[in-house]
Order: sequence, then structure tokens, then C-alpha cells
Amino acid sequence: MKTIVRTALAAAALSTAFAGAATTASAQGINTQFLIADIKSATPSCHDFPEYGVVGRVSGIVSGTPSRGVSFVGCFPSFGSCEAWKGPVSGKISGRLTLSTCDYR
Repeated sequence: MKTIVRTALAAAALSTAFAGAATTASAQGINTQFLIADIKSATPSCHDFPEYGVVGRVSGIVSGTPSRGVSFVGCFPSFGSCEAWKGPVSGKISGRLTLSTCDYR
């Protein structure tokens, strides 16, 4: 009888530990979704502005649990406007920055 009770308690403790770990880990990366949405809303789409001649690209790793690769592409009327967009976007990537460019289309 004691063995059955111990086994049941061990199983309950193990399932509680797994449920708690999964919930905690998935909740820690939730701000990444808001960061991505915020940057996308401030990025002029090349589809919406085909006449713009400068393409800006920023890519990197956003730190968190789990860390996540992100990439943003936008089109701009001038190099100045691309650089003005690129600086703040690069600054929001909390991990390693892998690409940050402005080029002619």
C-alpha cells in the first residue's frame, strides 16, 4: 500500500513540475511577440511602396527564453529615412545583430 501511495505522489509531483516548467518557459518569451509587432508597424512595406528606391534590412537574435531570430525588411524614399529607421530597430534587438544595411533596390 505504501508503494502505491509513494508512486502516486511521485507521479503527481512530476506532472506538476513539468506543467510549471512549460508554463514558465513559454511565458518568458511573450514580450518578443510585442516587439516584433511594434517594429513591423513602424516599417514601410516594400509591397505598399514599390516606388521607394532604398531597401533597409535588420536581422538578429532577440534574447529571451527561448531566444529567437528576427528579420525586418522595409523600403524607404531615401538613405536618410532608412538610416533613421535602422538605428532604433537595431537597438531593439537585445541579442546579436547579424545584419543592418540600407541599399538601393
